[in-house]
Amino acid sequence: MKPYIRSLAAGAAATALLVVPTSAQRGRLRDRLQQRASGRGGQTQSVAITFGGLSRRYLRHVPAGVSGPGALPLVLAFHGGSQSPEDMERMTGFSTAADRDHFIAAYPEGIDKSWADGRGTTAADKQGVDDVGFARAVVADIEKARVVDRARVFATGPSNGGTMSHRLGCQAADLFAAIGPVIAAMPSNLAPTCHPAAVVAVVSIQGVADPLMPFNGGAEGSGGRRQIGTGGNIESARASQDLWRANDGCSAAAAVMNLPVRVNDGTSVTRRAYSGCRAGTGVVWYEIAAGGHRWPPQQKSGPAEALANRMFGVSSQNIDATVTIWEFFSAHARRP
Repeated sequence: MKPYIRSLAAGAAATALLVVPTSAQRGRLRDRLQQRASGRGGQTQSVAITFGGLSRRYLRHVPAGVSGPGALPLVLAFHGGSQSPEDMERMTGFSTAADRDHFIAAYPEGIDKSWADGRGTTAADKQGVDDVGFARAVVADIEKARVVDRARVFATGPSNGGTMSHRLGCQAADLFAAIGPVIAAMPSNLAPTCHPAAVVAVVSIQGVADPLMPFNGGAEGSGGRRQIGTGGNIESARASQDLWRANDGCSAAAAVMNLPVRVNDGTSVTRRAYSGCRAGTGVVWYEIAAGGHRWPPQQKSGPAEALANRMFGVSSQNIDATVTIWEFFSAHARRP
């Protein structure tokens, strides 16, 4: 990738700026302001740990007003490539959701702002970083401070963080009850050996017009006019669905439903749900027609949004990724 294109891509993706006030985003902002005014919002702490001989870091957000020894669900939210844990917290609003619905939100930090997701092309992969082990270490470290409900540990993330979520589903199914990859499909290198030790519920959101992670599979960045991203092959959205459907023993055919179009931004959302899965799991995919490489409905302001739109496509205002993922997670605790 040319240096100036890499710089533009990193600048457009790395920092979530002021949010255009869609109805969903106005609700999140209102929740934050009310929590701050009342002192009900939890605190986010930066936590340093040593793992694999490296100094690593993650953000930990524990909801306020939760006392006693009761076990809490835990969501690990992995940032995208070129992003930071702080970007991920701001972009998704998972900490606000954690305060409202009483779960712990954690935001791990990747090596060189990347994850060893199995494609073999990221900085972390090239350095041989054990990010599956790091994810386990983060959960274990959180358990030193809080009681975590081991039946309700989940992983999500966009792009590189989403492919990392796929890897955790394959290789840490004993720990993660469900995963929620966004704008990310199964890395092709992992697909042949993805035989989880336990069934894993999966919810995913993908843009059909994604210029980085091509909806129909292939090399990262091959779906756009510019070669951006770190490369490496991914499976198509439908092949990724079929892999998880087969792993979970779900029905071969999906129940297809078109979601209502609430905002005329050129996007529409189709829900594909596979039923009859083992142990109460499920596989659900949300395909966004005309949707780009964005965490919906997050938008930036002014020129930054225009740049993001040109480079990464449309951020659909017809689905809220954070709400959708948490609703799925909250309904898919691991059964005994």
